Amino acid sequence: MIEHFHLTPDQGFVAFVGLVLLGLVIYGLYFTLGSGKKELKDPIDEHAKMHELGIAHGHSGKKKNL
Repeated sequence: MIEHFHLTPDQGFVAFVGLVLLGLVIYGLYFTLGSGKKELKDPIDEHAKMHELGIAHGHSGKKKNL
């Protein structure tokens, strides 16, 4: 007969958490280094471009209070 892999509840929980963590790491690497990065935007780079154009943080001028 074929022996099955038997885990205690503690071992099963640790294996589940480990597999979820491994999956998240692989998913993150895909978006960081793989073809998924094509859809990502760099918010810091976009913010710097807005500063160069003078439109970040309302730099268009201050209104005088009357």
